Amino acid sequence: MSFARKYDQITGRGAEIIGITVDTPEQNQAMIEKLLLPYSIVSDPEGDDVIKRYGVWDEKGRTAQPSIVVVGRDGTILWSYTGRDFADRPLDAELFAALDAARGG
Repeated sequence: MSFARKYDQITGRGAEIIGITVDTPEQNQAMIEKLLLPYSIVSDPEGDDVIKRYGVWDEKGRTAQPSIVVVGRDGTILWSYTGRDFADRPLDAELFAALDAARGG
């Protein structure tokens, strides 16, 4: 799934997309500009602010495992998917079902 291409379908379900990486803010901004991403990417270089809290820190590689997390308004994890590599993504239908369930629909 390309989140940029599915952006309207995701936000139409009341969700917000935020990318979180170990890259610098400058690297993230360059990626946003290069790929014309309609969402923000934030930097968590040591994984301490968000990545480790969601249990997707790869200690060996000192980076985040490629993951998608649906978080409720109260901060609870409602659904998550962790891929084997950057190209391993859930089916669109899986994510959309999780987002629909999160908003009670």
